Amino acid sequence: SRDEKPFFLATGMVRPHYPNVAPEQYFARYPYKRMQLPHVPEGDWDDMPKAGISASNSQKFGIDEFPDNQKRMWAGYLATVTFMDEQVGRILKALKDLGLDKNTAVFFTSDHGYLLGEHHFWQKGNLREEVTRVPLIMRTPAHKPGVSSSIVELVDLFPTACELAGLPVPQSVEGTSLLPILKNPKASVKKSALSFVSRGTSMRSSDWSYMKYKDGSEELYDMKKDPRQFENLAKSPQHSDIMKKLRVQFGKRTQGLP
Repeated sequence: SRDEKPFFLATGMVRPHYPNVAPEQYFARYPYKRMQLPHVPEGDWDDMPKAGISASNSQKFGIDEFPDNQKRMWAGYLATVTFMDEQVGRILKALKDLGLDKNTAVFFTSDHGYLLGEHHFWQKGNLREEVTRVPLIMRTPAHKPGVSSSIVELVDLFPTACELAGLPVPQSVEGTSLLPILKNPKASVKKSALSFVSRGTSMRSSDWSYMKYKDGSEELYDMKKDPRQFENLAKSPQHSDIMKKLRVQFGKRTQGLP
């Protein structure tokens, strides 16, 4: 029911998540035989350090021998995404029906992405772009719709919500408010985003994806020329200068982190 008191609602959708469970009608939209599997070049793992090769891979699971099962994974993922999307629609409709949509900020995001056979990897737990990049949609009463390519992190959402609600941002917060980007989609609040797994850390900028593992090994990808991360440039002599710069930036960004 409508209430004049301010409110906060956090809704965690279980889907999409393995096992891919959704009502049958959502699977009917995505016949598995129509699914196109991602292209993986021959020898894709050859220039990856051992720490960068996901333990959740087709060879280990034996799914590389069953392409139809891989297609079923894609169909199931798309079905559960569609199912989840409709549930988000129900929430937005409820806000509108209650007259709350005009003064309520809505954030839509995910805690991680997902691999569905890219690089012959599956699920999460590594630093590939498909895992570390997540959707982010923010709708606020005071800002016009727009699209931004600015680099942001999930830790930025809390200070953003504080500012939108007119609340002070605690000094302990590590994120940065995204209010400047909401006002101007071309604005920028940071130059890079960090992502963490047990084996290492990645630093993503607008042009580069740099990964540093706990065993000292590294990966570097030119995200403008190679967005699917097929060519590791970490040991390329032509990229030694950029590696030096990124190592310095990475050291500063991760200083003090466990």
